[in-house]
Amino acid sequence: MPRVSVIIPVFNVARTIAPAIDSVRAQTLSDFEIIAADDGSTDDSLEVLQRYANTVKVLRQENRGPSAARNFAVANSSGELLAFLDGDDWWKPEFLATMVAALDREPQCVMAYCDLQLVDSLGRPFPTALRMSDGHAPTLEEMLERLWPIVPSGVIIRRAALDAVGGYPEALRAFEDVYLWLLLREQGPFAYVPEALAAWRFAHFPAPLKAPGGQEAAGRVFRLMVKARYGMDPVRHVRARERAPRSILGYIGLDALAHGDRATARHAFRRAIGLDPYRVRNYLRLVRTFLPAGIARALSGRAGRAA
Repeated sequence: MPRVSVIIPVFNVARTIAPAIDSVRAQTLSDFEIIAADDGSTDDSLEVLQRYANTVKVLRQENRGPSAARNFAVANSSGELLAFLDGDDWWKPEFLATMVAALDREPQCVMAYCDLQLVDSLGRPFPTALRMSDGHAPTLEEMLERLWPIVPSGVIIRRAALDAVGGYPEALRAFEDVYLWLLLREQGPFAYVPEALAAWRFAHFPAPLKAPGGQEAAGRVFRLMVKARYGMDPVRHVRARERAPRSILGYIGLDALAHGDRATARHAFRRAIGLDPYRVRNYLRLVRTFLPAGIARALSGRAGRAA
């Protein structure tokens, strides 16, 4: 029986699934199995998966969403620990070894999570990492107070804990991870690993890999589910998730402008405006890209500030 089952949900990621699988096969820890569940892809994802049939257990189901795909793969796995990798992300070689060690050091913890390297839709790294914590793992109260940016590709979970909460919530096609983290936090504390051990692909820039939006209905269901269980409305969580792409595009544009790359800055600000045409700040930022270089840099301020 492998120590870790690596679970990969797959839906229309033919362009990115091979690097994801290759990053698992390159892990320094070798005691794992890989289960990929194709969720009714309409591109060539399944054909790419079949190339790895010697090392990957490939499953297929009709399209039911990422939660159902992950649960399907988990049901066909056997590892004591479960690591989740989305089909457009990848891991550094030491991801599994470091994360397993974190759980071994803290047997009371039900899940470990790490920081993420932010990369663009072409896989090129941005000069920043996504910090997943304020220096500590959250309490349940902190997670209910605001959106805690934990991403599936950066977590490893004890199977017993996931079984106890019934797996990923299949009623949700978005926000499923946020709700699952709340349920798991009821089971026990988390371990935070302050290293960028996984890469999270920002699918909206420079060439979008997926259409924006599509989370509105899931956001409404998520709010109802949290209200029913915890007696509070997580509207701030939903709004924070909705703002995230625009905020990242604002960061990209400011960083590019600060380094004199006006073409990238204009592209990023225009993409941000496309996602949220009512955000006046990004129109003003776009105007800066047409000003003399010295004035634009002076006005841009710190590229990493809130966007």
